Amino acid sequence: MARDSKQETGKIDVVRGRPVADLPIEFEWHAGDWIELFDRQVELIRADLKRAHVEGRMIIFQSCPISTAGGGHYSTNVDIAGAIERNLMAKWGERFFILNPSKYQMESKEGVGLMYQHAEAIKRETGKRIDLEKLVSIAPPSGGDYMRMWTKVIVEDDFYRGAKQIIPNTGNLFDAFYFIGPTDVQEFFLSEAKSLSQAVEIYFARKYSLDNEFKNDFDCVNRNEGFCALLDLSKPEDHAVWQQRRLDFFRYYAIKAGTNFSRGSHDEWNIVQLLNAKRLVHPDIYGPEDQIAIFFDGKQISPGSYPTPAYPGYAVTAMPKS
Repeated sequence: MARDSKQETGKIDVVRGRPVADLPIEFEWHAGDWIELFDRQVELIRADLKRAHVEGRMIIFQSCPISTAGGGHYSTNVDIAGAIERNLMAKWGERFFILNPSKYQMESKEGVGLMYQHAEAIKRETGKRIDLEKLVSIAPPSGGDYMRMWTKVIVEDDFYRGAKQIIPNTGNLFDAFYFIGPTDVQEFFLSEAKSLSQAVEIYFARKYSLDNEFKNDFDCVNRNEGFCALLDLSKPEDHAVWQQRRLDFFRYYAIKAGTNFSRGSHDEWNIVQLLNAKRLVHPDIYGPEDQIAIFFDGKQISPGSYPTPAYPGYAVTAMPKS
C-alpha cells in the first residue's frame, strides 16, 4: 500500500495512495480499523465473484449513484439501484451476475449488516474488538474508502481461472460495466404515475409519510446519535430550508439522477477506461474486441467514447499551478 501523505481526522489517520500499485489512480482513505473492515468486505465481494465466475456467468459491474450529493438521497438511490438490477436480470437472464455496489456499502441495511459481521468475525478470530458505532462517529467512511475497495475489486484478478492468456490486474473478472442513466431512473419513477412530475412527487410523499428516517432527513437541522433537532416550519428561514431540500430532491431525480452526476461513478468510468487502455498496449493478447464492454443508460457506448476519461470524482489529482 502506497503511503504518500498522512493527516489526522479525529483519531484516525488518512492515507493517500494507489489502491492497486500498477493502476495510476489515487484516493485518500482512513487507516487503522477501517482498512481491516474494508479488506474483509473486499474478500466477501470476491467470494461472490468467484462463485459467478465458476458458474460461467457474465459478470457486470453496475455503477450507480449512492451518496446524497446534488440533492440525492441514500435510501432512494439504493431503491433505484435494486430496481435497475432486477430489470437487467429480467432482460438479460440467469447467465448474468450483476454486481450492485449499493448492497455492500453502509448506505444500505445490507451493507451495515455486513460491516457488523466483519467486526464480529475479527473479534472471534483475533480477540480484537472494533466498536463500529464509535468508529462511524469519529470518522465515517468516505468516498475514498469505498473507491479503494471498489478499485481493488474491479482491477485485481489473481483468482481468474479462464483459459485465455491475460495481463494481470486488467479487470479480467468483469465482462461489462453498466452505468445507470436518466432513462433508467425515469423508468423507476414512472412505474408510479404517467408523468415524471407526478411520479417523483408521489414517491416523495409516500416515503415522507411512511419512513421516519426519510422524513427526518428533510425535517432535521442536526442529527447526532439518534438525536434530531427539528426545523421550525413556522419560521420563514426554516421553512425555506425545508422547501429547498424538497426542491433539490425533485430536481435531482427528475433531471439529474444517474452516473453523470455521481463522483464514484466518474471514478469507476476512469478505472475501466484505464483498464482498457492498459489492455491495448498488449496487442498480442488484447485487441479492440477484448475491451471491457461499457453500457450507459441501456445502450452500449460508441467506439470514440471508450478512451475518453471523465472528470475525477473522489480521485486525488494534483492542483494546477497558478
